[in-house]
Amino acid sequence: MSGRDRDPGMPPNAADAPGAGAIARPRLAVVEDDAELREKILLPVLGAAGFDITGLASALQLYRSWATSPFDLVLLDIGLPDDDGVEIAAHLRQLSPSPGIVIYTGRGHSLDRLRGLRAGADAYLVKPLDMAEVVQTLHNANARRVAQASPQPEGPQHRPAPAPAPADSSGWRLDRQGWSMLAPCGTPVPLNQAERQVLMALAASPGTPVSREALIARLTGDADGFDPHRLEMLVYRLRQKCRQACGEDLPLRAVRGAGYLLEA
Repeated sequence: MSGRDRDPGMPPNAADAPGAGAIARPRLAVVEDDAELREKILLPVLGAAGFDITGLASALQLYRSWATSPFDLVLLDIGLPDDDGVEIAAHLRQLSPSPGIVIYTGRGHSLDRLRGLRAGADAYLVKPLDMAEVVQTLHNANARRVAQASPQPEGPQHRPAPAPAPADSSGWRLDRQGWSMLAPCGTPVPLNQAERQVLMALAASPGTPVSREALIARLTGDADGFDPHRLEMLVYRLRQKCRQACGEDLPLRAVRGAGYLLEA
């Protein structure tokens, strides 16, 4: 490919490098519920910049796609209709330490930035987006991801993690303080405050449905202003987290018209 035919979004000399055609482009999920911004600006620009892009409109779409094939990079609007972008970033980081995560929002306060970075995001951008900055930030996040995946020298700091505790035939159970769900394989699955509240309510009535209203009341003092979809997303993320930890499904299921049930 000649210099004048090179894709302007590709890094310099990438098209001319030996074997460049065999290098897979990093898979990027663009999660934005504003269809015009997503389809007319983000996807065309990022596709031209060398990313293999998938446009998604909600957290649920992201989680479903992730379950089939995890992404290398995620560009994430903080204000999605069905979940908070910071919570999504934290959940993705729990599933895997490797993906590059960039979140953006119209809120530019330093506390908002700290909250996003503490959740595990690689970068926090503020609207209106400068697309050149978005492209460079994603390339930087991808470079970190690739470097992190490179083989590391042997040494004491690279010793394998301790093996999990022996398997327990009693199945899934909460630890005494309620901050971990213990898997049948012996692996503890750490819980955040919201997950802890929901599981404590369900574990108190094993095998009996607990209403959505009762679970929402454990999460907020303003049940009328609470979006029920947030409970659905919490349960979805919790199931994914538990499956990732042990390869076994948490026996938590929805009961039509009754709420959620944790099987005994």
